[in-house]
Amino acid sequence: MGVKQYGNAIGHKIILKIYDIFGYRFVSFILCFVSFYYALFTPSVRKSLESYYEHLGKKLTFLAYFLHINKFAHSIFDRFVSRMKPQELSFERENTEAFMGLQDGGIVLLSHIGGWATAAYSLQAEIPPMHIVMKETQQDKVKRLEQEKKRHNESGVKVIDLSEGAIAANIQIANALMNKEVIAMMTDRVIDENKGIEVKFLGSIVLINRNPFEIAYRFKKKLVATFVINTGLAKYKLIFREIDVYGKTLEEVAQEYTDILEQIVQKYPNQWYNFFNFFNYSRGK
Repeated sequence: MGVKQYGNAIGHKIILKIYDIFGYRFVSFILCFVSFYYALFTPSVRKSLESYYEHLGKKLTFLAYFLHINKFAHSIFDRFVSRMKPQELSFERENTEAFMGLQDGGIVLLSHIGGWATAAYSLQAEIPPMHIVMKETQQDKVKRLEQEKKRHNESGVKVIDLSEGAIAANIQIANALMNKEVIAMMTDRVIDENKGIEVKFLGSIVLINRNPFEIAYRFKKKLVATFVINTGLAKYKLIFREIDVYGKTLEEVAQEYTDILEQIVQKYPNQWYNFFNFFNYSRGK
């Protein structure tokens, strides 16, 4: 298991074999040792999280760092469990009507919080086909291992891979929205600063992804901020918040999303998995 990626395939295979033999709770116990190892030997990740915790007004102790890594480890493991034995996981929902309002298509605003990938396939049966816009960064062997764990409802959730090029991605997004399907986009991370929008987050000016807000305006589609929070062993809470774009500027809508994001991370601080210095941005740089 890695911190910036999903780890190596051998490590995953070992964990999944242990899961097959000994079950979920035993793997959860093993992940404590894995997390402790990474907490000891990933000082660069800890350094990047220090700024985040400082903005929260909290101190990143070794225990806090260990718990953060442990939550992340469970989110990765649960991603596989959701394909292999989805009945092992339970999902509580908050404000479900906002999500159900996507019957005519729309945009789901995702963030690096909790286990969004764990819940993706449990959501598909209730809405039109969903296309997750992301850049595939998994190692090839890990990606193949995950694809081996197919589920019967997986055909309704597809990936629009940004690594295939912006033009191809834009065409797929436009086609999906015109067909009244759902687009899910990561909003709390910007790869290219030229595609970011400035917002205030935890007292600082930062950049988030501008694209989902522009697309919502262009296609006149609903925006639903979605957060998948781990609330206990194999337990998750899905939180939905609809964001109305009418009568507001793009900047106002982006800030409204960020205000919701801020509320979530303040309540669940160790479930934000942006493992880099999110606050390393200077206006006009």
